[in-house]
Amino acid sequence: MMSDSLLLIILTVCSVSIVLQKDLFKSVILYSVFSLICATLYFIYSAPDVALAEVAVGSAFIPVIFIIAISRQKEFVVVSYIFDDFLSKELPGGKAGTGYELLSRFCSIYGLSLVLCPNEDGKFCGFLKISNVDLFISKSDETYVIKGKSSSLLMKRLESMLIPYDDIRVEMISDEEIFD
Repeated sequence: MMSDSLLLIILTVCSVSIVLQKDLFKSVILYSVFSLICATLYFIYSAPDVALAEVAVGSAFIPVIFIIAISRQKEFVVVSYIFDDFLSKELPGGKAGTGYELLSRFCSIYGLSLVLCPNEDGKFCGFLKISNVDLFISKSDETYVIKGKSSSLLMKRLESMLIPYDDIRVEMISDEEIFD
């Protein structure tokens, strides 16, 4: 049939577009379209039960899970064990602390929102799981120690950004280690 051949061509184009797409939200939309085309093909080939399952799971349920996961990636959570001006949002004279400026610039480069815990009121930000935290900052002597997961690509990029700063040391921690 002409219609199913056209749908197969569109399905191929859609699958290649999903792989080549840089924007994750657009990839999820394309995945949903891909799933709808598959469901249509299942229906054309006399498998309405499979088509119905594909519409429910592939076009609706899975994309919602992907969108939730992608939206949670937009935060960069930093837990601080220091109580000086390094992470202050605003110091006298209208300037921010060095650490806050660096992390804010880093987050703006990668489209993340910076979440500091404890926040400016000295309170911890709700209930955090260790796996949700991107950085732990402490101070040893006169050096700020930034600890993060060695498996994180963002951590490696942050480390290269902090090379010029002698008073900041970056420590890579394996995923199995517990931060303290």
